Formats: sequence, C-alpha cells, structure tokens
Amino acid sequence: MTRLTGAVLAIAASALLLSACGGAAGSGPPPTKEIGKNDINPKPRDQVKDGGVLQWGVDAYPANFNWLHVDATDGDIPAVVQSFMPTPAISDANGTWSPNPAYLTSFTVVSQDPQKVEYKLNPKAHWSDGSPITWADYQSQWQALNGKNPAFQVQNTAGYASISDISRGADDYSFTATYSPKLAEWTNLFPILYPKSMTSSPEQFNSGWKDGPKLTGGPFKIDNLDLTGKNVTVVRDTSFWGQQAKLDKIVFKYYASAQVEVDGLASGAYDFASVASDIDAYKRTSVMPGVSERRANLPNYRAVVLNGAGNSILADAGLRRAIIKGIDRDPIAKAEISQLIPEAKPLGSHIYMAGFPGYQDNSVGYTYDPKAAAKELDELGWKLSGQTRAKDGKPLKIRDVIPAGNKSALDEAKLVQQQLAAIGVQVEITQYDRNTFFEQHITPGDFDIAHYAQMWDFAPPVNIAHSYFAVGSQQLSNPGRVGSQQVNDLLDQASAELDLGKRQQLMNQADKLLWELGHSLPLYQRPSIVATRSTLANMGNAGLASFQYADMGWQK
Repeated sequence: MTRLTGAVLAIAASALLLSACGGAAGSGPPPTKEIGKNDINPKPRDQVKDGGVLQWGVDAYPANFNWLHVDATDGDIPAVVQSFMPTPAISDANGTWSPNPAYLTSFTVVSQDPQKVEYKLNPKAHWSDGSPITWADYQSQWQALNGKNPAFQVQNTAGYASISDISRGADDYSFTATYSPKLAEWTNLFPILYPKSMTSSPEQFNSGWKDGPKLTGGPFKIDNLDLTGKNVTVVRDTSFWGQQAKLDKIVFKYYASAQVEVDGLASGAYDFASVASDIDAYKRTSVMPGVSERRANLPNYRAVVLNGAGNSILADAGLRRAIIKGIDRDPIAKAEISQLIPEAKPLGSHIYMAGFPGYQDNSVGYTYDPKAAAKELDELGWKLSGQTRAKDGKPLKIRDVIPAGNKSALDEAKLVQQQLAAIGVQVEITQYDRNTFFEQHITPGDFDIAHYAQMWDFAPPVNIAHSYFAVGSQQLSNPGRVGSQQVNDLLDQASAELDLGKRQQLMNQADKLLWELGHSLPLYQRPSIVATRSTLANMGNAGLASFQYADMGWQK
C-alpha cells in the first residue's frame, strides 16, 4: 500500500495522528511537526492553467473499481476512484468533515435521542447516464454495507452498521438517517457513493465493477482502461455540474517498484511519486531540479500481521505471542527511518499514534525478550532440534509474505528472519506480485506473517478498528482472523460512546486485548512524504484532507 487506505470511512479531527517528525536525509528540510497541515502548493483557481495532463504513479491496477469491496484493498485505489465517483463527505487538513456541496447541501443532527441526521442533496447531481443521484442511492449503499446480508463482500461495516433506518424526506433529494446505537463518528460516512444499480445486488457489488465502472459522477470520467499496461486514464467530464476540472486528463500510471517511480519522476514519465520511508527515494528526490518534496502528518504505520486462522501454523495464540517477543523492533525502526525520524521508536498501540490524545503504551509484556520467547516455545512443545525448533516431527517454519519490489518490506523481513532464527524459528520469505498481493494472498489469508503499512488516512479510530480488528461474519479486512467477541463488544461500545475520553478508554481496553491475542506487531510510524513537480498546484501531500480533483493543475 502507498498513500491512501482502502478503508471505506474517513478520519475525524480527534483521530489518531502521526506523531511529530524531525530530522532528514539529503538537502531537503525535515518533515513538518505541525498537525492539521498539508502540503499541496495551494493556488486559487485563476492562477491554475486550463488544460494539461497529470501523470500520477500508482502501485497497482484496481482489482475492483468498487472501492467498498474487500478486494479493493490496495492503498491507491481510492485515489483513482475518487476522481470519477461522487464524494459526498469531504475532509479538510484538520480531519474535519463537511458536506461536499456538489452532492450534499447539508447534513444536520435533528434529534439527539434517538440520534437522527438529516441529509439534503444537491438536485443538480446526476450519474453519467443522466439519471439523478437521489436518496435511494444512499439507502441502497447503507443496506449493502450494514452487514445484514453476508452475500455483500464488504471491506467494513463500521458506521453503516449503526444506522437502523434511512427514510425518504420531503422529496427524492433529502433523507433522514437514524442511528441505533448512537454513532459518535458519523460525519465521515459516504466519502464515496455508488449507484443503486450496483449496491442493490450482491452480484453487481462483488463482481459487476471488477473490470471497470458502469457509471460515474465526478469531475472526471473514464477515458481508457489499459489492463496490459495497468494504467487508468480519466478525462474532464464537461457534463459535471460542479467546478469544472482544470486538467484535461489524469493518467494513473502503474509502477513496478519505487525505483521505477522515482526514475520516472526524473525522466518526466511521472509528475507525482511516493517517498514515504524510502531513504534512497528521499535522497534522490530532494536534489531533483524542478521537484518539491511535500510532507504531512498521517496516522500510518508499518506492521507485521500474524495469521491466526486455521490454515496457518500461527493459529495458536501462545505461539503468536512468543513470535512477537522474538522480534526486536528498535533496529527495524532505526534501519528504515532513522535518517528521517532520528527519535523513531516502536509503537505501543495498534490504534493510536504516540504523542497524541488517546495514545498509551499497551505493549508491556510483549516487547523484545528472546529468553522469554524461547522459554514459551519450549513450554508449547517446540523444542530446539539443531538450529530449528520442531514439534511432533514438524519444523517451526513460517512463511513471511511480502510484495515484490517493496524495499521496506524486504528489509524488515530479512531482519525478522535473522532475529527469529536466533530463537530457532525458520522464516521463509516469499515475494509476490504487488499488483495482486492483497487480492490473491493477504485477503484470502495465504500467509503466516506479512509486512505492510496500516494506512489510516481516511478512517476514524473506532471505524477503522472495526475493519482491522473485529471478527465474525464481516471480518474480511482482518486477514489474520485474530480477534475475539470481547474485542468486538468493546469496539461496539466505543462506536456508540459520545464522550471522547470514555471512547478512548474503551479503545485502549480493546488494544490491550489485541496484544494479548497476538493480532499483529506495530513497528514504527511512517513519515508521509511525496515528491511532485514544483509547478503542480493544489496537489501533493493532502494529509487528512480529501483530494480536490477539479482544482488540480499546473500553475500559471
């Protein structure tokens, strides 16, 4: 994953934020310490040229153009889809959500008990076939995502599962959503909207948009889908009723590795490249002429995810805990991001980022302790036989699955391999095509451990926690299937708790259980850095803000 998450919801102002960063490699300035800021070279529309092409690097072709589907987990899919689909709820750099006037004229709490929110729609909004966007589209999307029909293979039901009813208002352009139980983080529902023709049918929802969108409703529309080259080209939709896009065209261009993307930025093949925690990319882009590195604080972190499903050797929670204690996160953090964040430390929470409200270190008892790990392995019956432990004649061998071409993942995997070998655990590193990594391997649970970024750019802590940590009928975004009913109950309570302090307490109780269950091992918070052409306006590192595609372009 790269810049954006596949999660279906969006982040609130009080959400977990990436902690302050300092220091840098190369000649560029250090990452910003400011929260609630982004770095997009903002320019008024009259200072942006009409026309031009933006070449935007993405690390995978969409496995499904339905962003709400479980297969659409790659982090770049939202960036592609939001260019041509309705985005009713949008966020600013502080993570504060408001109605997008192109689709919603307002959303207002009209009753506290029961909690009811009235939505009023822009009657000018329509789908690409000319049909109006009405309350029925919102109702249908809620029904698909509320978890009541398991035939819909959704990424996440959080938020939508709290809605007990959506009823038509005075006309087709208004509706009222009733929440039962109450939902504290409701403003960020509907960051994307799909037509009723797709969300009313499990078949259409799951596979109908796999090869491409059947309707659009944004400032751009589809021009070309190049499956061979893995590129998506969108062009300005002149029938869009809102602000007309400044750019003629955006080409979302696949890159096979960060090296290819950075090379493309140097050669002119790309105008936008992710840097993140890649030190080599940072050093190269910091001295490129005509290129600016742009920074923002985001709640993203790297993690080792463990598979607790029955198909994995790590189905035993005791074994997962021992493995976690055998991994030393300090050298991993130092190796990966010390040049960007000299004070980088391992995270003590799966949910909140260090240094911000809600964070507490819940990792006590689960930090690096190879002696304790070895003792626990012995007690579990995994006895050392030569250099590798075995039990009942079966060697303790785990598959570490990573995306090919991801330097951070490979570096981390090699360090983990060395560390676990010291306690008699054999690690086999397997690299798979990054374009199908999540769809074919992570989502189906085809791994023992895996390395990837938890990208929480567009989700409030309670809602995203449901996606990553809940188990049950809608656990498809929890690929390791590690969780418990107690965790589910705490997340449900937190979702309905309107008091922020109490909500954070509930979330931390859930986090303590996640450590005990051996869900995953948070490694380090990722710096959020991208590199763009210096003359690219209203585009770069959006931080917590929604991309405003109509305003992107080349400054005059």
